[in-house]
Amino acid sequence: RVFLCHFGAICFLANPLMQLISELKPTIMNLNNFTIKSQEAIQKAFEIAQGFNHQAIEPTHILKGVLEQTENITGYLLRKLGVNPSTFDAVLDRMLESYPKVSGGEPYLSSTSSKVLQKAMEFSKGMGDQFVSIEHILLGLITAGEQVGQMMKDSGMTEKEMKLAIAELRKGAKVD
Repeated sequence: RVFLCHFGAICFLANPLMQLISELKPTIMNLNNFTIKSQEAIQKAFEIAQGFNHQAIEPTHILKGVLEQTENITGYLLRKLGVNPSTFDAVLDRMLESYPKVSGGEPYLSSTSSKVLQKAMEFSKGMGDQFVSIEHILLGLITAGEQVGQMMKDSGMTEKEMKLAIAELRKGAKVD
């Protein structure tokens, strides 16, 4: 079970890898409203940050977690928007390597990452979906500002074109 705790930290209950303070009550968002793939991408973002010795989980970690999900539609959407996935991934890796390394301390979701997930929830509601999917997170990443959003735009992704690609992929289906 995954949920966002006070101060923007994501808590993973019953997950020994991410033993964050479980007494905190979810106040900002309940990640049970996210699809399993979205939850896995967010958990993967924490693992990636931990692997790089980063304390703050930034949008860059979230995007990398999304890209590392198997059986998701990100590759299709990137190609549909004319983005080379391997070049895109290499740029993302360089961004991750540039972050400062920290030893000790609990991982936490940065305020910008929290905004990304809030935007993803807004996109989900706006598209009439019951759950927040990978597509919504990608839209949140593009629109929440910050370095990753700019990198996505520089790669040729826009909110409008991403929405069109998602609509074409879904063919009217909803995330229920």
